[in-house]
Amino acid sequence: VKLYMYQVARSLAYIHQLGICHRDIKPQNLLCDPNTHVVKLCDFGSAKMLVKGETNIAYICSRYYRAPELIFGATGYSTAIDTWSHGCVFAELLLGQPLFPGESNVDQLVEIIKVVGTPTKEEIQSMNQNYTEFKFPQIK
Repeated sequence: VKLYMYQVARSLAYIHQLGICHRDIKPQNLLCDPNTHVVKLCDFGSAKMLVKGETNIAYICSRYYRAPELIFGATGYSTAIDTWSHGCVFAELLLGQPLFPGESNVDQLVEIIKVVGTPTKEEIQSMNQNYTEFKFPQIK
């Protein structure tokens, strides 16, 4: 698992250095050769060159691997969304099942909160200012 995730991290570091965000990191987009243990990142159909200040679509990335800021509808996100997805894939490889198996966007957010805790008002505001007055379950 360590070797595979290291290769994915290197792939992400390379494309992020070029300003490209993959925006759909998930197990199905990782090609693994069982003989050589080489991992290739594939399916760049959702990938985009991120430009600071430019609005992006929020509904991107497969649900189980979607970063919280995307669930909150953020459009000014960074390559950090790929890093979140990378962590979700890592957890899935260790657990043998998705870490956050939400059945909808709201359920997905609840699954994340159950594991990492309730976001602070400041964290919510940084993701989307329209959600600052919403009440979220207080889970630590």
